[in-house]
Amino acid sequence: ALWSTDARAEACLVDCLIEILFFYRGDREKYRGDALMQLVIDEPPGHFNFTVVSAMGVITEGAAGREMSATYARLQERRGVVAVRADTATLQSVDYNAREIERAVREQVRTPWGWVGYSQGCANAFRAESLMLQGTPEQQKIIEAFRCRQLLFSAANGSAHATCGAWKLLRALIDGERFFKRFQASMSASTQELGLNLLQNLLSSRVASAFFGSVQSLTHEGARRMWRDAQHCHRVPTSSIIGVIEDHTLPESLQMLSKVLVLQMDYSKHQDTQVAEEEAVAHPTGVKNANAAMLKKVDMKSAIQRTHHWSVLKEEVSFLQTKKDEQLAVFEAPKDRHIFPWLEVNARFGVIERV
Repeated sequence: ALWSTDARAEACLVDCLIEILFFYRGDREKYRGDALMQLVIDEPPGHFNFTVVSAMGVITEGAAGREMSATYARLQERRGVVAVRADTATLQSVDYNAREIERAVREQVRTPWGWVGYSQGCANAFRAESLMLQGTPEQQKIIEAFRCRQLLFSAANGSAHATCGAWKLLRALIDGERFFKRFQASMSASTQELGLNLLQNLLSSRVASAFFGSVQSLTHEGARRMWRDAQHCHRVPTSSIIGVIEDHTLPESLQMLSKVLVLQMDYSKHQDTQVAEEEAVAHPTGVKNANAAMLKKVDMKSAIQRTHHWSVLKEEVSFLQTKKDEQLAVFEAPKDRHIFPWLEVNARFGVIERV
């Protein structure tokens, strides 16, 4: 039942937000029945003694990126919190990006800090945290100021896209070898050697190595290897945003990815076009060990939201936006929801200090 049918009342506005934000009906009814939700308690104004380290997805411009730039500008204005963009790179391995995240913390952060990861950025940030926690005394000193995590549409548990993509790539290489074998009888030995050398140089190039490493790190097996020997901070609360698409929240440019993902998965019906709902959680799902159990305990979980994987993007994907997307406003979701609630909840419970 609606709290209020008067469109001028704040209760009616909050009720509409609950309806359009949360995917499961049970979650919507739970929040409608929550007395604290009805009070709509705003976090008091003021600045936080905190720095956000931002690690974006598999395709990014790193430190020069523009993802959620308006949100980060408002965050600095209203809360005095600076967002540091780690210089992660497109189609690079988890270890490479983890080193860039660590470098960003070491060189630019002078306050208590936390990281926000988007898609593959979550895996990169988890890996960076693990390397610092298990590293040298200097690295461990950096991690002492670590306070909280935020995962946006996490791919830290892998994606069926990458797992199936790696298999398709292997099959393509095998079929390619079979195709070229038929020419062995009609080509000279020197021509064959030239072709093999060109192919070897291509596959062993820096670009190919980075590409294959990036794809492998997003597979389920790559995620299991990352989680298997990792250690993470047990005192740090974790929050996350998980999305599930519907017809009216699905960009036309992601329709094929969404359909392909559903066909590739036999374990989930709900996804955000790139990651399954069950895999976007803020703890490991492919391994069972003490670290995985600890991360599950500090995972505050979250209600599933009615949105897609590119929810954090707008200008970056404007060239892909169609008239239908504009009519449905699929890229117009407020970007502040990805950052402000995370920080304000942690500030309310004392995890983040006020200035």
